[in-house]
Amino acid sequence: MLKIFTISILFFVSGICLSQTTGEIIGRVIDRSNQQPLGEVSVSVLKNKIVINGALSDEKGFFKIEEVPVGEYSLRFSLVGFNPLFIDNVVVNSGTPADVFAELEIVSTELIEITEERFRNPSDISNSFKNLKYEEIRRAPGGFEDIGRVVQTLPGVSFVNDGRNDLIVRGGSPSENLFLVDNSVVPNINHFGSQGSTGGPISIINLELLREINFITGGFSAKYGDKLSSILELKLREGSREKFLSDINLSATGFGAVFEGPLGSEKKGSWILSARRSYLDLIFNASGFGFVPAYSSAQLKAVYDFDEKNSLAVNAYGNLDNVKFNNDTEENIQDNETILDNDQKGYVNTFELKSLLTKKSFALFNLGRTYNSFKYLGRDSLFNDIFRNNSKESETTLKAEYFLSPDIGTQLEFGAAWRFINFENDILRDTDTTLYIDPVTGDRYVLPALAINDNNGTGKAFAFAQVTHTFFGKLKFNAGLRYDYFAFIKNKNYISPRVSAVYSFTGKFNMSFAYGIFYQSPSYVWLIANPANRDLNDIRADHYIAGAEYLLSSDFRISLEAYYKKYSDYPVSSLRPYVILANSGGDFEQQEDFGLEPLTSVGTGYSRGIELFMQKALTEYFYGTLNLSVYESKYKALDGIERTSNFDNRYLFTITGGYKFGDGWQAGSKFRFAGGRPYTPINPADGTMLVSEYNTARLPDYSRLDFRLDKNWNFSKWTLITYIDIQNILNKKNITSIEWNKYTKMIEENESNGILPSIGINVMF
Repeated sequence: MLKIFTISILFFVSGICLSQTTGEIIGRVIDRSNQQPLGEVSVSVLKNKIVINGALSDEKGFFKIEEVPVGEYSLRFSLVGFNPLFIDNVVVNSGTPADVFAELEIVSTELIEITEERFRNPSDISNSFKNLKYEEIRRAPGGFEDIGRVVQTLPGVSFVNDGRNDLIVRGGSPSENLFLVDNSVVPNINHFGSQGSTGGPISIINLELLREINFITGGFSAKYGDKLSSILELKLREGSREKFLSDINLSATGFGAVFEGPLGSEKKGSWILSARRSYLDLIFNASGFGFVPAYSSAQLKAVYDFDEKNSLAVNAYGNLDNVKFNNDTEENIQDNETILDNDQKGYVNTFELKSLLTKKSFALFNLGRTYNSFKYLGRDSLFNDIFRNNSKESETTLKAEYFLSPDIGTQLEFGAAWRFINFENDILRDTDTTLYIDPVTGDRYVLPALAINDNNGTGKAFAFAQVTHTFFGKLKFNAGLRYDYFAFIKNKNYISPRVSAVYSFTGKFNMSFAYGIFYQSPSYVWLIANPANRDLNDIRADHYIAGAEYLLSSDFRISLEAYYKKYSDYPVSSLRPYVILANSGGDFEQQEDFGLEPLTSVGTGYSRGIELFMQKALTEYFYGTLNLSVYESKYKALDGIERTSNFDNRYLFTITGGYKFGDGWQAGSKFRFAGGRPYTPINPADGTMLVSEYNTARLPDYSRLDFRLDKNWNFSKWTLITYIDIQNILNKKNITSIEWNKYTKMIEENESNGILPSIGINVMF
């Protein structure tokens, strides 16, 4: 690490004489309502709110602005009849052009006037929405340039521990989050993903291919379904349509390369390809760790315009993940006994055809396939196999969507899909005696031996219709209806009504409301654990949300939002009457986390809270966010006793900020504070836990301060981007769990890592 840092310093010294002062901005502008390209759009480059350069888009919506001094800018897009749009965090380097994609909204006296062009929600979303651009995620302190870890800092989002990027949204389980990548549903976007859930240690998606994300934490519209708590929508950028470009990078999580270039002639299309490999196995081996993970991934996106009306986008990516155990010492053997061997591989491949039908309508046709192979293995200290889970899950989806804007202020959306599903499971479990004591009998609960070897094929389907209309130029109203079908369970059909509204009192102040019913089908691994589990229902959650937002200035907003989320039909254990699967999904390092027991749909619960959010966009030198969430989350399992959720932190506080010094220097910091998560007290005599005391104790409160320093050096034909990121700069040893060590016969506190510095290098040319 010292050698790499020294090389970076030498680059800096040489850059004083060799730096290049200009770059270029390219991009495309389209009409958001009908996806038609927009010509004659005025694109202005702003520095400290002053216009320094600009250009007009051509008839296909493309634009290029040359001879722009290197630095960070805002862009303003203006066209008569459309709302002006601001896009911040546009970084101009000499090595590669800054590529910007913009969607303008048509304006009319009938359209609602809320906030401004800088903070804009999708037309069918009224509240609980946040948008992050690539640069905001890249520069986030302590984020490892990982999408999930950055999203964890948004309002209402908690986490399991520093080693994972699970999203615990408004008290919900990590299994309740929906991922979409370029409009295609993906079961999990993470290496070493949790089967039946959505988290993991690090994202498979290469950040260098990301354009932006949309994150919705409640009250989402009818086009989204089969999840209860949140939508994380990833939109990938296209490759360069003009010339071949390269990016070689090294970060805390691995090293890789990105290549891109044009496809066809006259800007007909493009391709972009990336490959990455972690080097954690090298570090862990050298440091003598008993647990050694390794992972690699590759990703491709290609787009091609057949003509002015029809275009095709192709995405493909895959991952290889494996764990090695160094059982060379007695301590390592004992530690590794509590961790499942976890080897995985998978891929995603999607094709989406976009057809511009008329000036008022367009359609999307999507074909996608996902595949995941899980291999979990648990052994005792004598290396005897006590748990094995070899599972394969694949889905092939056909989806069609139609969008119509019959008049200004009205949007109609319709969609339907069918999903072909196959899951193979080879699972073996020895009889397992838990540490929990039955308060009635005084005995420990026992999970019986299990042997499953089957192959199942089934199907899912959905259809939706929704309308968004603006009344009197003040009230935007969205109403939708969704139908979901799952052939594998007894009750196959579910209907979900959704409504939301936002009312603008002035151009700077608005209030919003939302209500909806949401369903989520049980995880496949739950359903095959016992024949009776096919009687499970889809889990239901009712969302009630109200919020207000005020624009203090064009680049500074504050919002306040309250929510109540009511759960029903949650699967609970028939063997362990205190267990509800709403408490699972955040780890999967223990065999009992998979829900492999008889289950029934009688669990209930709720989560309620209030969230304060403040944001200052980067328009000059300073940017920052502040959010405070206060909430509680509780559930009832089979015994009907209300207990605190595993994910109930009670309060979350995050403040982030950064400053642009000029000459390519930028510093940022993040402070995060969270209330301690619940746990069940342990009897120090024998390590057992009483169900009557389930989740009655709490871990100590969590806090962490991160710091990051970035520097861009621009040379004649290439750019060097480097950073140093120091996580937990105050060296706070947070307690992540409290466990019983059966070898020492003692209660042990598991601590997070202390101070953790890392560096990153990007060479772009």
